[in-house]
Amino acid sequence: MRASNEKKLSVLENASLRLEFDAAAGELRAVRNKLTGETYAVAGDAFAVETTGLRRAQADMRMAEWVLSAGKVSARFVDPAMTVDVVYGLRPEAAFFEKKLAVTFTTDAGVTRVLVSRPLFSAAGLQVVGYRHPDFDWIIEYVKVKHGSALWRPPDSEPTRTFFGRTPLGGFFTGLEMPFDSARLEEGRLVLDYTPSLKVKAGERLACEAMYFGVYRRSADDARVSDWASVSPVVLTGGVVGGGFDGGAAAGLDGGRKAESTVSAAKTIPLPSESRAMTAMASTVLGPPRHGVTAYACAWHCQMEKEAYDSDEKLAAEMKSLEVLAACGLDGFTDSHPWGGESAKMAALREGDRYVLDARVRRFLERARELGLKVTQWPTMNNTHPWRKYGGPFRTDHPEWMRGVEGEAHVGRDVNAFRQRLANCFACAPFYDWLERIILDDALGTGLYDSWCMDGDFWGTGAYYHNILPVTCTAANHDHLPMDANYACQRRLEELIARVRQRRPDIYIIMCRPPMDLGVWAQRNVDACFTLLESGTAGSNITAGNEVRTASRIRVHHHFFPHWIDQGLLFPSYAGPSGGPPWPSEHIDFLMLSALSSSPNLLLYLPTKKGIPDADKAEIRKWLDWGRTNAGYLLVRHDLFDWPAKGVVDGSAHLRGNSGLIFLFNGGKADLTGEFALTAESTGFAGNSPVVIEQEYPPCPRRETHRAGDVVRWPAPAETAVVLRISPAAV
Repeated sequence: MRASNEKKLSVLENASLRLEFDAAAGELRAVRNKLTGETYAVAGDAFAVETTGLRRAQADMRMAEWVLSAGKVSARFVDPAMTVDVVYGLRPEAAFFEKKLAVTFTTDAGVTRVLVSRPLFSAAGLQVVGYRHPDFDWIIEYVKVKHGSALWRPPDSEPTRTFFGRTPLGGFFTGLEMPFDSARLEEGRLVLDYTPSLKVKAGERLACEAMYFGVYRRSADDARVSDWASVSPVVLTGGVVGGGFDGGAAAGLDGGRKAESTVSAAKTIPLPSESRAMTAMASTVLGPPRHGVTAYACAWHCQMEKEAYDSDEKLAAEMKSLEVLAACGLDGFTDSHPWGGESAKMAALREGDRYVLDARVRRFLERARELGLKVTQWPTMNNTHPWRKYGGPFRTDHPEWMRGVEGEAHVGRDVNAFRQRLANCFACAPFYDWLERIILDDALGTGLYDSWCMDGDFWGTGAYYHNILPVTCTAANHDHLPMDANYACQRRLEELIARVRQRRPDIYIIMCRPPMDLGVWAQRNVDACFTLLESGTAGSNITAGNEVRTASRIRVHHHFFPHWIDQGLLFPSYAGPSGGPPWPSEHIDFLMLSALSSSPNLLLYLPTKKGIPDADKAEIRKWLDWGRTNAGYLLVRHDLFDWPAKGVVDGSAHLRGNSGLIFLFNGGKADLTGEFALTAESTGFAGNSPVVIEQEYPPCPRRETHRAGDVVRWPAPAETAVVLRISPAAV
């Protein structure tokens, strides 16, 4: 790591990057990718800030300070209207740097645009392409296959943009660390900006969203980029249209009707080398993980009570469900009803009122603790119960806290008219302050919750992928400028998550919507995030395992989620009145190992009222205990190239140096052979000494000794998950 002044240049560099700055102009002039030896010339790396009354570009302001220090360049630009602090940060071991702005205004302002950088890059053979994520095309088809419905979402409405600069040897990736930015390519030049639509007080320091810029070197896998994607959900699940969360003719079961693929080939997908570099950067920014292998049940999908505990009989039935969860060896569960099922109480809260747990709710929580189960507190952010028609805004005695809707407001549950939904505006400061106090002091303050989650959307609905869109609010008295409340709401949610983390550093934080659809940069302070679709697996556990691994690969390789934030969903939903499909007892090992190989976070859907055979409970517990024993390996993951598909063996390596685990999965009906190499590119292998490879599961006496660089071929029987253990050979 080095910082130096060379003639008129200021230089920051480490083993991967060299940044050259024009100290007089206060701008980045060149980036050297030390992984490839290429240099990308940079022109136009300058900021601009716009408010409702003025625009200031970097060239309009006086540079009052330029400081070069270890790993950082800091600059200050001043003007009678504002001060802008700029920091470029380069971490010692990272193959990326970040650029961050902070603006302090001398008078109150309405900030309409922040331009972080407008760079033009040039290098031999450079091609710059744009990529939007998370990609919803696959999810749209997934919903159609699962539920027989096709919900519309505006085209190209994925919230996050990343730009790849590709050369024959490698390249770079860049963008803003936020959802719903407005970054774009204009005639070969990148415009990295966003529209805060935010009110800022005089003297308030506005920390702006960071720009990231990373580099990579091409790998041999890039030549096979057309294979670096999942098969369609129709192929993956057998193409049977399902019947929704209620079970019905769920995908993979007999009955239902055939679905047709509507997914078109993506305009751009990341190269394998780009994906690995992007995900590694996100893991560095968001990490490290705070927990090991953690398995929860989703009580909503586990036949548990969704309404108030209004009788001792209901409570007694719930206590029995807790015993099922404990027998399966789970760490905890997410509560099945927001705010403990007391929506009427939440709606009636007024000034000075406190949220006090109902006596039956408290007994339920205390029993969970006796059984060693952690409980996830499930609050709501702008509606007392978005999933029920009786839900409505909090604190209706304060109409000024409501979201100002366009047209006539709808108060009932109508997700197709979510823009007219009546709900609190999350970017209304007095409302947010009140809600934060209720969550932190009254709910988490009981000490009975060791986990916390958020779900819903900024419109006030129960949310689904099609209505995670920029939210509007016409109110003039909120933190945002009239109409565009999106960024202000996102900031408030991020603040709330950070406050929960600050209050309870060891708490397990799970995100559902909106963050699960907002992308990787909505995961700060988060331990686990729902994967692509929350309706659970269906059909055989072989199909389910293939589904889990595919969803996680999309999350990691196409959405750039660190695998330790993804949360695999196991087994069918048992949420509906019919009680759900039959419990799938066969091949539980295949599904459990698929989930453990994908992520340390598991979320199980279990029929706690219908019951599970004792042998299956023991099977689930066995694999969870195995996962906890091997958590150190499962917290790292390097996927083998092939994705789950017919006729191939897919899998993943979990190695620390030259020891760890290799998973091989054959979901087909014919015996196959898996193949991997003891190299950094294939498996993440590091080391030169011989290693021993043994088949741990299914138990098998096969044992081989190999050296670094060897290609290993291993039998993978039909419909089987194989676990190999690699350890240093005795000398």
